[in-house]
Amino acid sequence: MPDPVRLMIADVASGKYPEHVKKYSKGMPFNLIYPEGGNEESLKAAARNAEAILCYKAELSGAVIKSAPSLKFIQKHGLNLKNIDLAAAREVGAPVATMPLMRNASVAEHALTLMLCCVRKAIPAHKAVTEAAYLGLEVEPIVTSQWDMKTNWTGIEGISELFGASVGIVGLGDIGMDIATRCRAFNMEIFYYQRTPHIKEVETAYDATYLPLEKLLAKVDFVVLIIPHTPETEGMIGARELAMMKPTATLINVGRGGLIDEDALAEALRNSVIAMAGLDVYRREPLPESNPLRLLPNVVLFPHTGGGSYRAWGVDVPAVLENILKFFRGETPRGVIS
Repeated sequence: MPDPVRLMIADVASGKYPEHVKKYSKGMPFNLIYPEGGNEESLKAAARNAEAILCYKAELSGAVIKSAPSLKFIQKHGLNLKNIDLAAAREVGAPVATMPLMRNASVAEHALTLMLCCVRKAIPAHKAVTEAAYLGLEVEPIVTSQWDMKTNWTGIEGISELFGASVGIVGLGDIGMDIATRCRAFNMEIFYYQRTPHIKEVETAYDATYLPLEKLLAKVDFVVLIIPHTPETEGMIGARELAMMKPTATLINVGRGGLIDEDALAEALRNSVIAMAGLDVYRREPLPESNPLRLLPNVVLFPHTGGGSYRAWGVDVPAVLENILKFFRGETPRGVIS
């Protein structure tokens, strides 16, 4: 690979993404090409000299792909390929590669943490131990051995498993795909809802079955929200939707607080319309002292910590850049799908 790779960064309109690429590509053999704007004509003009394209959220249309006569490789920053014309990429012979990202994995892990805390009753269990609840239960501590112990000495009810349960992921995008991957490891049955269903190949890859929202709410044991807060999704889970869920179901929100009518959720939890909720995001943050969710026994509440360590850019951007270089070195890049 004697010459630097001419790499077009498609996402000039995606926040600070171009700055991150510029920062972490220093010292790597790239000539970066930035379109003048995020519209198709600007992308087509920039693509004319590109050997590779790095795409995050930008729309990579067939017209853009076909306007790049030297194009050899397309790298998606993430897993969701809905914004890339795969048929056009196949037509011009440019492989497309995906990459799992730390920033997505962090939120996905957080969603599973909330699910596990709910199903294993982690909060009451922790309090029972730290508050020495045995003192009021006429239980005396003993010296344990392999066969002599005090199992669930607090008598916590309802402890269950994720194994074999069903999950409905509202928003099977980059993060939703990472959530589905982790749910599959727990042998869960996976369903999803979003405005436009995925192609069959994507559903097969994640063992995910599409359902309309109302059917999904009525069917699954866990509803996981991971979609943006827009005028269309504002308050999408209210009293009506909560009443559709099973009384044994749990609602998890790692998307945005505005997706849920919190007063309706508090009422549903108080009256056992649903069993539990695990929340990381809220309509107002920090969660106000006056919010009734704070005082309910059947919630797990985190202070919007789903972003994890916040070191993701320094891991994710170098990873996708290195994957591109692997291809041009004649090595096998990760995640090639087309």
